[in-house]
Amino acid sequence: MKRIIGLFILLMIFQTALPLDSQAAPAYAFRVKFKDKNGTLSFADSLSFLSPKAMQRRNKQGIMLDSSDLPVVQWYIDTAMQTANAVKLHNVSKWFNQIVLITFDSSKVTQLSALPMVASVKLVARYPNGNFKTETSFNKTPDVSSVQNKTAGNSAHYGLSFQQIDLIQSDCLHDLGFLGEGMDIAVFDVNFRYTNTCAAFDSLNADGRIKDTKNFVKDTSFVYSVSIPNDHGMNVLSCMAANQPSVYVGSAPKANYFLYITEDISTEQLIEEDNWLSAAERSDSIGVDMINSSLGYNIFDQPHTPYTYANMDGNTSLIVKAANKAVSKGIFVVQAQGNEGAGAWIYMLTPADGDSVYSVGSVDGSGAWGQSGYGPTYHGVIKPDGVCVGKGVVLIGGNCQTGTTNGSSFASPTMCGAIACLWQAHPEMTVWELRDLLRKSSSLYANPNNTLGYGIPDFCKAHQIVLGNIDYTKMENSFVVFPNPINDNFFIRNVTDNAPFQYQIFDASGRRVYQSTLIKSWQTESQSMKALPSGNYSLMIVTCSKVQTIQLQKL
Repeated sequence: MKRIIGLFILLMIFQTALPLDSQAAPAYAFRVKFKDKNGTLSFADSLSFLSPKAMQRRNKQGIMLDSSDLPVVQWYIDTAMQTANAVKLHNVSKWFNQIVLITFDSSKVTQLSALPMVASVKLVARYPNGNFKTETSFNKTPDVSSVQNKTAGNSAHYGLSFQQIDLIQSDCLHDLGFLGEGMDIAVFDVNFRYTNTCAAFDSLNADGRIKDTKNFVKDTSFVYSVSIPNDHGMNVLSCMAANQPSVYVGSAPKANYFLYITEDISTEQLIEEDNWLSAAERSDSIGVDMINSSLGYNIFDQPHTPYTYANMDGNTSLIVKAANKAVSKGIFVVQAQGNEGAGAWIYMLTPADGDSVYSVGSVDGSGAWGQSGYGPTYHGVIKPDGVCVGKGVVLIGGNCQTGTTNGSSFASPTMCGAIACLWQAHPEMTVWELRDLLRKSSSLYANPNNTLGYGIPDFCKAHQIVLGNIDYTKMENSFVVFPNPINDNFFIRNVTDNAPFQYQIFDASGRRVYQSTLIKSWQTESQSMKALPSGNYSLMIVTCSKVQTIQLQKL
């Protein structure tokens, strides 16, 4: 009874603070961009707006402070709020020197635009009933099917997550003791319902490794709402953080997590990009190492204009600018590619188009394409950057049990957790070196395409590259293949040494169609293409120190 009365009193206070007709009148959110930062703090005050950990991350990677790190001038904010007759300051972005304010009086936009410090004003959200904080029962939760037995191989420890962990060989890093300890990962998503109660997250909660929570849509710190029947954020988190040995183990079960809601599931408006930006800036200021984002945009509700493919250029949407900026601050951003590959819109969603972003597409457990969005970006940058299991992926569902579903939303966190473990193993690496390493260790590194990008990373191989056990500068032609073009069988001959080797064959879409066992002879005859249809294929030959790719044609 006390809680209900308290809520009623708060509602009365809130209502009296607003115009009498505000409950019925529409509310408007405007993005107000300022011209300069004259009068803000100096770099000498950096510890007042960046944590020591954030400074340490930048120093380690040789990243200097710049004007985008300085706070927005408070006087500018106050003046804009007063001029707009604003009822709420929703976002403040120092990176882009702008704010988002909410007002019931849209006629004030003319006066707002005329302020001498204002560069531009843009409508980013409209709430017809005036209530910009109401939760909704609208459901975007993915369909999760229960699963009892899915994986083959050694699943004694990983349980039903073994297949997706093993495909990228991230269990190799776990075996070496790299489980994500000390790595800080921010998760941008919808809702994290049941994360605080599911057994799969018991160690995460008991260890206090949920370091920060924030709902940037509703401006609260609570992210576990049970009134929103949506578990997407929890599903995503489970791919990294769940830790139930013999049942389900994620790709970074010992990392620290920062849970941020940026997506408003009741609507699709530009303000969600501002929410993402605010979460990215908070991540930067706190000192987070990585961001996983399983959100993407191209279509918005009226009156906002949808994005076109020409806008997927890595520099148009606010969210992709924010993602690229986060990387420039030393944060590794892992972004889901989107699931539109088989639909009318076949491309990636923004911010997967960011040239600094590591975008992740979807495959099934065999490595076959899982209908994630195609690249390239409009300016020809290859996308996705890599792929992971997202079709038939196993995760923790809303009933706190294992289940299966589809989507690059779940390929991305599995990849993100594995990258965190790799970075833990090699903390001296910069974000750029890390991205380059992932590409070099991927199955299509020599011949990337715009379905699977650089292919499936091998995290065991990536680790060995850093240790110097695999030298990717040695790309001389140690092997020859004959005949080529091929009718049925062909031969692979090692012409320089007798090093054991393995080989894989990929079709034109980047799908692996054959993988050999270890071959210890100097020459082998292969029947692997006998049953394959005519067309072009890629042959990748790997020894302990070399990788060679040869293009094949099947007649």
